[in-house]
Amino acid sequence: AAAAAGADVAKAWRLVNTDHVEVAWRIRSIQLFSDDACTEPLDSTPNVTGRAFASEAADMTGADYAFALRTPRGWESVDPCVPGACHFGFEFADASVAVRCALLQQGEDGFHAGAVTLQRGDAGSAGPWADVVTWRGVPDGRAKMALACPARPVVDDAEVAACRNEDDRSQECPVQCQTGFGALEPRLRCLNGVWYAPECLPMGSLVRLVARAPQLIKPYWVVLDVSLYRSPDCTDVIRMDGTPISSGEYVIKYASYHPTNVWDGDASTSWASKTPCEPGGCYLGFRFKNPPDAIGCVRIEHPEGRQYAATEVSVETLGATGWERLSEVVVRLLPTAKEEL
Repeated sequence: AAAAAGADVAKAWRLVNTDHVEVAWRIRSIQLFSDDACTEPLDSTPNVTGRAFASEAADMTGADYAFALRTPRGWESVDPCVPGACHFGFEFADASVAVRCALLQQGEDGFHAGAVTLQRGDAGSAGPWADVVTWRGVPDGRAKMALACPARPVVDDAEVAACRNEDDRSQECPVQCQTGFGALEPRLRCLNGVWYAPECLPMGSLVRLVARAPQLIKPYWVVLDVSLYRSPDCTDVIRMDGTPISSGEYVIKYASYHPTNVWDGDASTSWASKTPCEPGGCYLGFRFKNPPDAIGCVRIEHPEGRQYAATEVSVETLGATGWERLSEVVVRLLPTAKEEL
């Protein structure tokens, strides 16, 4: 829904933390928009079209920096924020405007508010303030939030059933992919006024290898190389044409543990999981441009020693309504216990 006639307009707008912020509230950047789809930006240039304002800022940060999209400095509160204690906003100089959508980039754990309230100040930044909307379940990092769900998007290769509306900002619609296609999560959802659409892909085009044992692989699961074969005896290798996927990789400044490394045929490179792995919690895999006609065997090479290795791995592929286990596939884990002796 576009901004309707009589929609809330005001000279000043601000965000207030509705959730507790443990360390400090960090806003790296923010953009404000006049429409629910976040396509019509409001010119909020500090000291040109208006004035940025906020609670007391930590050293080397300031409200102005969060509106300067080319600098990573942003704004950060000087202290932790109990609910309702900290705010950040913009006062427009010339005219009252309607804010319908925001693109917000917060900090990570301890530096972000999981719930924020948008308030308007009809008389400017001095207040009084009126609540417009509260967005909950706001993730750390980048987030998009709107006052209402915009027009429902089209989902390719699928039919979308009638949606269940919880409020202006929350909808959920069952999705049925066309025959031969599947989706990992067959539903279309609007959360905090933003649509999240599933992708219907050819069945079999996604393949993943999931660590099922031991009970804990710590500090991370490490894989040197993976090969897929059409035959159960690990012959007739499958050509990998597509994009590697994973549950996340360990990130360090001077090395790469991207899932690409397990498909390059080079045992000197590796993938490492982002976190320790409990059964079913970590995976690596591949998104094929064209689904392989058969998978008979998977060969997984770990580094020497058992600390970083999985002792049981399941092979799963995309089915009509999500992941389906390929129980007949042979899984060879290397090195074997015998080879390590």
